[in-house]
Amino acid sequence: MTQAEDRLARFYALSDGIFAVIITVMVLAFKPPTGHDFNALMSLWPDLVSYAVSYAFIAVVWLNHHAVLRYARHLTGTLALANFANLFAISFIPFTTAWLAESEMATFPLTLYALVFLLVQGTYMVLMWESYSHPQNDGDDAHARKWQWIRAWIMLTVFLISALIVVIPPFLRLGLLASFLILYCRPDPFLRRSTLRD
Repeated sequence: MTQAEDRLARFYALSDGIFAVIITVMVLAFKPPTGHDFNALMSLWPDLVSYAVSYAFIAVVWLNHHAVLRYARHLTGTLALANFANLFAISFIPFTTAWLAESEMATFPLTLYALVFLLVQGTYMVLMWESYSHPQNDGDDAHARKWQWIRAWIMLTVFLISALIVVIPPFLRLGLLASFLILYCRPDPFLRRSTLRD
């Protein structure tokens, strides 16, 4: 393994560790109901809904984070800063998830929650820009990267709408935020099989 590859491997391991800590913090904030029947469990519906959306978001972000960093050839200052900015944005998800659940989908906590999604997407796009700027192998699919940019801009717009248009009903706003699953559950949907590599 070259020195550049070793630095990237350590960088990836650190990022994975931070993702693990963020998920752990969110899980620990998820409290059991005070009662011991089905109604007590159902009283936690805001917690269950916001936790499910947040967990799925972090899982999908991790998959796409891994996929986009595959294009990086060496660790640059811009790559490191973009990655830490992205992880910083993601680290707010446990806090906003807990507040959103406690408020039962109140307007301002939901707006802050959506703004965190927007910030995560914005910093992810900087990470994309830096990773894609590295020299690529001949087999890499430029067509796929083009469509990944289109997908990224669509999602940024959806998050922006969800964050700013507060007159949208709360569950519809949350549904817009959850729409990331449609576009991002497969990190490389446009990439030809022959260009995929570990």
